[in-house]
Amino acid sequence: MIHSRSQLIALSCSIAITVVSGKSTAEISTPFYTVNQNPLIQLHGLPPLEKGQITATGTTTSWTTLIATNNSISENTQQESIIFDGETYRLNIMLRHGLKKRVLGVKGIEIGIDIPYITHSRGILDRFIINWHDTFGFSNSERDPFQNNQLRYEYSRNGITQLRIVDTTNSIGDIRLSAAWQLRCKNSPEQHCTALRAGLKLPTGKPSRLSGSGSADFSLALTHSRTHQRYTFHYGGGLLLNGRNDLLHQQQRHAVGFVSVGLNYQTQRYSWMTLKVQLDGHSAFYNSALNNLGSNSLQINMGGTIQFSNKVALDISVLEDIITSTIPDVAFHFALRIQHQK
Repeated sequence: MIHSRSQLIALSCSIAITVVSGKSTAEISTPFYTVNQNPLIQLHGLPPLEKGQITATGTTTSWTTLIATNNSISENTQQESIIFDGETYRLNIMLRHGLKKRVLGVKGIEIGIDIPYITHSRGILDRFIINWHDTFGFSNSERDPFQNNQLRYEYSRNGITQLRIVDTTNSIGDIRLSAAWQLRCKNSPEQHCTALRAGLKLPTGKPSRLSGSGSADFSLALTHSRTHQRYTFHYGGGLLLNGRNDLLHQQQRHAVGFVSVGLNYQTQRYSWMTLKVQLDGHSAFYNSALNNLGSNSLQINMGGTIQFSNKVALDISVLEDIITSTIPDVAFHFALRIQHQK
């Protein structure tokens, strides 16, 4: 795992060097690019919230996101049991490009691709998170039965083990293709933009390594962005249609609804910093009596964006669950962003 984390860090650093050396304008007011990182939900094509304004014509936007997720969940019913104890690292390279305007009667078209690399491991964050919870008065009751820094992802149904991972795994995940159409974008007296976004997740990952579902998923969403003085509101929602999951296909739900809403505030004194809070929710992915699989989910994402220069901006945030046991205990999100002008 040390070698795997070193590879992730080295790749992130090399991308950062490329970013700093390129010509770009980093955009500071954007939503957090995150979704539920539950090991059996991140397999699917649940799309993160994106802006209501698509990428400008002739502009290519690139993001590198790293989400470090710490799982500590144990749940049982008469028929089912689940244990998620370990860490998942998801490194994602995202590209978006704006095509020619006024195509097919819309104001603009954006195309994109997401390429993830996923690692499940024992991790190193358990002690830090225990201290974090103690500092802010959060409970560590779900962590008490587990040893620190071990990996055990296991799911059983009717006495049959359907998933078990105890050794570190690394694999490219399911690649996602996307397209967006600018339905409207008004800039006076304040900016208000709406986009229609579609996504197609391809089965390029490996279900046996929890890096892919083994099927194609399709999503369709409406996203909105509205700016008022120093505040920007991002909100949207849609429908995800899941293909046949190779792991739990008998229990999966083929249609999942999702919704997100976020607020960004660009500080007046520190114009290089934007504070952000965001709620992300979705309906259940599986027919299960376990909260972790069969309940609706809602998470809160808190943090902000630091703009180091007109070339680079960095998102930093912490995710916590609002509906208990439906998402990992805690996740840390980092996103390095750049825009290349034509």
